[in-house]
Amino acid sequence: MRTGKAGMQREIRVPVLLPSRSSMVPALARSLLVLALSLSAMPFSLLALAFGPIACAPSEPLPPEDPAARKELDAFFLRFRQKVQDNQADSLPAYLSRESLNWIDDIRRASRTEPVAYLKDRAFFEILAVLALRVERRMDPAFDDHPAPLLDKLVVQNWPVRKSLIKTDLGESKVRGSIGTIGTREAPNVPVFQFIREGGSWKFHLVKSLPLILQGAESLARQRKAERLDQAIFVIEQFGGRRVLPEDLNR
Repeated sequence: MRTGKAGMQREIRVPVLLPSRSSMVPALARSLLVLALSLSAMPFSLLALAFGPIACAPSEPLPPEDPAARKELDAFFLRFRQKVQDNQADSLPAYLSRESLNWIDDIRRASRTEPVAYLKDRAFFEILAVLALRVERRMDPAFDDHPAPLLDKLVVQNWPVRKSLIKTDLGESKVRGSIGTIGTREAPNVPVFQFIREGGSWKFHLVKSLPLILQGAESLARQRKAERLDQAIFVIEQFGGRRVLPEDLNR
């Protein structure tokens, strides 16, 4: 495995996870396998064209880059990726930003109680997560949706997110003040992976990273469906082979 980071090849042992063996992957992960195909359908170099102007938009002046802090960020992301690689979902909450942990709680609540009138106004990646959890809970009433098991489903066992985290050839990290970003070797200026320093320690900004990780899937679904809710349903039904029932929408 090549990651573009010194030492990474020795420390992360990437398994061969083939879509053709998806029957061995838990049900929720199977419902999202299509996203892996969509990522290859929209390479990060194309995303750079879309997000480059946003990254360059005028805002508050950023602190100068801190090359010394990059090693610390690189080491943190290596540890996080290793946890995902080793299926250690119980360890992941400690690596996430407060905003990401709050988002996990919000998605958990929404998957249980949010009416479709509010759900449809959420971002694509949020609707997809909520509906996938609702389908999982309907099919497995014993499903535990506390933070660690939920992260196991949405990150560790979710093929496209897992693939992006442990198999991407990384670009050079960048640190400005308390904000860190890492792009890909193909598109180093696209901040696919985002971080924030909290309490003196780096944390992974999952909620800010997921939209870019899943941008390809959203683009693919948008070609078929106009509304975000229908796009998420399309992904789960057409490529996951699992129906979204009216009871999954009505809360």
